[in-house]
Amino acid sequence: MLERDNVRFFDMTSVSPTQGIERRATGQYVKAGLARLFPGEVFRNICVSFNGSGEYHPKVSLIQRMFGGGKKIEGLPAYYEVELEHLTGSHTETLIVWSPAAWNGRFAGTAGGGTGIGGRSYLTKPDNAQRGLTVPFAVMNGFTAATMFAGNNDGGFHDYTIDPKTGTLNRELYENWRLRSTHNMTVFGKAIAELLHDRPVRWTYMNGGSGGGRQSLMEVQNYPKDYNGIWASCPAINWQKLMVSGFWAQTLMNEYGITFSAKKNQFFIDAVHEANGGADKYYRLEKIPEFDFYSCVGKNIGSDSITEADARFMTELCRGPRKADGSFLWYGFAPGVKNWQCVIPIGTYYYPMPWSRHVKPFFLAPICARWITETPGQKFDGMKIREFTELFEEGVRKFSDNLGDNPAIDAFVNAGGKLIIDHGMDDPLIPVEGTLDYYGKLLTHFGSQSALDRFMRLYITPGDSHGNCFGNGPGITEKDGMLALMKWVEEGKAPEEIRKVRVGRKNGETLEESSQSPYRDERHNNED
Repeated sequence: MLERDNVRFFDMTSVSPTQGIERRATGQYVKAGLARLFPGEVFRNICVSFNGSGEYHPKVSLIQRMFGGGKKIEGLPAYYEVELEHLTGSHTETLIVWSPAAWNGRFAGTAGGGTGIGGRSYLTKPDNAQRGLTVPFAVMNGFTAATMFAGNNDGGFHDYTIDPKTGTLNRELYENWRLRSTHNMTVFGKAIAELLHDRPVRWTYMNGGSGGGRQSLMEVQNYPKDYNGIWASCPAINWQKLMVSGFWAQTLMNEYGITFSAKKNQFFIDAVHEANGGADKYYRLEKIPEFDFYSCVGKNIGSDSITEADARFMTELCRGPRKADGSFLWYGFAPGVKNWQCVIPIGTYYYPMPWSRHVKPFFLAPICARWITETPGQKFDGMKIREFTELFEEGVRKFSDNLGDNPAIDAFVNAGGKLIIDHGMDDPLIPVEGTLDYYGKLLTHFGSQSALDRFMRLYITPGDSHGNCFGNGPGITEKDGMLALMKWVEEGKAPEEIRKVRVGRKNGETLEESSQSPYRDERHNNED
C-alpha cells in the first residue's frame, strides 16, 4: 500500500450503527434540537441526507482541480450529512457535518488554509502524506467531523473581507475568519453529533496545517475547553507579520536599486548546501546553519557574477525584516531554504515569467496588506524599508487580536488538553523560527521544559516541507500524528519519537522512513 493511501488509524470492526439514528436524522429534528440548545441563534436551510454508496464526488474550485483536487473518494462508511446556514449578524456561515452511522464517539474539527477556513471545497480525498485532518479522512475512522465556510472568500483568489467599492474592512467577516466560525463549527458540530446519536461526545480533536494551524492554536488560546487534543502543523501564527514579510524581498530590491535574478538566488542556495556537505547532508541538519554570503562575491554565473550588492541582499533577506536602523521586525528564512518559485504554489516570492526581472510576493500578501490599508486594488510594488515598516507596524497594531502567539494557555492545560505542533525546516512559506519563537514564549510562561512536557510536544523536522511529506526530508504523516495525539489524550501515553516518511511526489512511493524526537531547548534540558 502506498503511504498516501494508508488512511485507516482507528479499528471500527467492533462498532455497530447507532440504533434509531435514521429516525433522528431529519431536518426538523435537528432544527428543533439546535433551537433548544442555542436559543436566539438563527439556523436556516437545514438539510439532512444519507450516503450509503461508499463514494463521494468532491465539489472543488477550478484552482483546486488544477492542483490535483476533485478526485473521487471511495471506501467511505455509511454516513449522514447535515448542512445548514447560521447567521452571524448580516452574513452567513455554512456548516457541514458528516456523521457515520457507526460512530466511535469522537468528534473532529477540521480547518482550512490561507484566507479560507473550510467549506465544501475542503471535502477532498484523504491523503496520509498531507498533514491536516479532513472530514472524509476523519469519517473513514469513525469520527463525526465538521467543516465551516466563513463566507469571506470564494475558495479561489477573491476575498470579500474588503468591500471592493469602499475599501472598508468588513469586521464581521474578518471575525468569522479569525476565530468565530471555527468555534461555531466546533460547538454546533458536537451538538449535531449528539443529537443524531443520542449520546455525548467522548473525545474531541482538531488538526490543521498552515492557516489551519493558526485556527488550531487560536482555539487553544481562546476556547480551551473546545478540544481534548489539538495538533497544529506549520502554523501561520503572527499572521500579519508573516503576510507583510512576503514583501521583504521586493522591498530590499527597491531600497538598494537592484534586480536580483532567480539564477543568483539558486546559486546562493547551492552554495549553502555545498558548505554543509551537499544537499543530502544539508536537508538532515537539525539546526539552522550560518553562512557568509559575502564569501561568494566575485564568483561567476555564466556571463554574470556575484556582487557585494547580491551578498547584501541575501544576508538581509535571510536575516528577516528589519527597520531602517536595523532593529528586529520578524524572521527570515534559513540560509539554503528555497523560498522562491516553489510549487505550493509559488513560494514567498516568484518571477511571473522565466525572463521576468520583476519579482512578485506570495499572492496572499497584497490581499492581507489591503486589510491593513483598506484601499481596494492598492499596489505595493514600489515599497522601500520606511513604507514597509509603516505597513508592518500598522498591521500588528490593527490586528493584534489575530497574532495567535499568546503563551498563557493555562486554562487549556488545566482542562487536561494536549498539544502537538510540528514544522518542517525546509518550509518555503512560513519560517520555522516563527514557531520556535512561540515555543520560547511557552517555555518562558510555564517556567521549565518539564512543565511544558506535561501537555505539549514540538517536532521540528529537517528537510520537511510545508504541510506534506513530499519535500527534501521526511515529515510526520497524518495517521502517525493523529495516533500519537489520541494515545496521549485517551491513554496518557505521551509521544516521544514519531514516525516520519518522505514520499515521491509523482509515484507516491516511500523514499525514506525514520522517526523524529521532540524538540527541546538545550538551555532548559536540565531544568527541574
